[in-house]
Amino acid sequence: MLRRDEMTIPEASRGQGPVAEQVPERPALALDVELIGPMPETGFTDQQWLVRQGNRFLQVTGLLYDLLQEIDGERTLDEIAVNLTGKTEWTVGPEHVSRMLRTKLLPLGLLASAPVSVTSGSDRQGRSPLQLSLRRNLAGPRVLEPVTSLLHILYAPPLMVPLLLLSTVAYGWFYLVHGITESVRAALYTPGGLLLTLAMTVLAAIFHELGHAAALRHGGGRVRGIGVGLYLVYPTFYTDVTDAYRLGRWARLRTDLGGAYFHLIFGLLVIALYFLSGREVLLPVVLVITADVVYQFVPFVRADGYWALADLTGIPDLFSHVAPFLRSLVPASRRRPGPVSRLRPWVKVIFAVYVALTIPMLGVFGLLMFKGIPRFFTTTLDSLLYQERVFATALSSGDIVMMAAIGSQAVLLALSMLATVYVMYTLSRPPLRALWNWSRPTPMRTMAGALTVAGAVGLIILMWAPDLPFGKPGLPEVKTFKVAERLHVDSPVAYEQIPPVGGPHAPLWQNCGFYDTPIASENAVHSLEHGAVWITYQPGLEHAQIARLRELARSQPYILVSPFGGLPSPLVASAWGHQMYLDSASDPRLLEFVRAFRLGPQAPERGGPCHRGVGRPMRP
Repeated sequence: MLRRDEMTIPEASRGQGPVAEQVPERPALALDVELIGPMPETGFTDQQWLVRQGNRFLQVTGLLYDLLQEIDGERTLDEIAVNLTGKTEWTVGPEHVSRMLRTKLLPLGLLASAPVSVTSGSDRQGRSPLQLSLRRNLAGPRVLEPVTSLLHILYAPPLMVPLLLLSTVAYGWFYLVHGITESVRAALYTPGGLLLTLAMTVLAAIFHELGHAAALRHGGGRVRGIGVGLYLVYPTFYTDVTDAYRLGRWARLRTDLGGAYFHLIFGLLVIALYFLSGREVLLPVVLVITADVVYQFVPFVRADGYWALADLTGIPDLFSHVAPFLRSLVPASRRRPGPVSRLRPWVKVIFAVYVALTIPMLGVFGLLMFKGIPRFFTTTLDSLLYQERVFATALSSGDIVMMAAIGSQAVLLALSMLATVYVMYTLSRPPLRALWNWSRPTPMRTMAGALTVAGAVGLIILMWAPDLPFGKPGLPEVKTFKVAERLHVDSPVAYEQIPPVGGPHAPLWQNCGFYDTPIASENAVHSLEHGAVWITYQPGLEHAQIARLRELARSQPYILVSPFGGLPSPLVASAWGHQMYLDSASDPRLLEFVRAFRLGPQAPERGGPCHRGVGRPMRP
């Protein structure tokens, strides 16, 4: 993942009051300020100039850059004004110089007299939730320079073109000829297969970051480090390529795409190793690499595709210009031209389309994620309760390995819940803060803000109610039966219901899945005790209906499907103590029944095994 320090635009401070700090008669630049020069190939109509301060870049206009060039700690305000008048088209007086220093440069900490606590405009507004956090550098320039000096030759056209062609052929063979089924099965069933895939995925991610670093070196830039951080709550590697701001458009674009290029090379090497060794367990990482490359090209998050689009359009940081663009649509704000108004016409059109797509996409993603929180939490809590039962069994038998595995999984489940809470807090804090600040000045705004919050709370209740335990509407057609016994027996049982919904049952459960021949009710009832839903259908049911049931059994665990003679309806859905008659597999109530009772609280031993029992379900 690419990381660039956010491009600060001093003009964004327009409208803020003057800083109380007094401007010295002979101003001087801060020690860590470096004037880089013109910013090449931007999407702005006017030439933009780059200033570096420590680890951040600033994008300034020509007038401010000329002002910075005149500040040397010896010239007075009058002398600076005279020089600016002579070298620019502006008539500048000392009062103008003083105002620019107070309102532009002092707030950014560019002057030697600026207090240490002064931060960039972006920092004052709060850190974006879509930026990396908790960054830790793993390798600095001293370590990376020798590596990138060797790897950057892979960007030479005589090497890059054949490698891209070979990668295309290799990946085409993997997906179109070899297929992914055997590779996935090898990862799942080979001892240590998943661990090997995880280790190779980490190595591929590191090689991906080296691709960015080598591309920057090839373009004449210098990488500042490779590290690890959190994107929202997800750990990710990053490469600090902030130095790319001073390169041309195509050098920046090569830096953006270098990670995907190296990812493809890594996959090519894995496929070559497979041909040499014949080890199927090596290939699953190719599938992971492909998924990661596709994700990296999504331009709606700060991944490689985001920076590639930014460099193609010449807008240093797309997200930082969204708010000014939206404000520019308000008629009252058009009188004060901002950074967006200075975009080239074709860039402004592309950026408008990007904003029109990004806001709905992020909104829908956030809405779907927010709506699924109750179901996610209830499912995770059910899993934790199941882990507790299995842990108690392992503890009683002294199985230390199983206890450690279950404990680790329980910790991961708990962390996923905490991570979800943190993500929602991080994403909701900026709009809530903005609403709070907007609603304070007048009583009318306060009332509007309160109504907005009340409406949001009402919408949340409306979205969450169906998935909350007390909010489930229930299925009136479901029949409920009281199950008095659940003993293990070795003889056939005469059940009252057809098919049965509980009672004495066989010591072994029926393996969940799809069956095209009848199964023993005694084994199926044992599966119901563990939380399975048993869907029975009349022999001779239409092929399309059976295919739908087979797909349902394939897509979810703890689903048992089999034919059953003498049913009172074409289909019967059964859970422990519950049953519903259905006429068709396309009836939406079937899925509602599954959602309500699969691994539901009605099962006395929910979460018990539904495999390694009896029966061989048909493969998909």
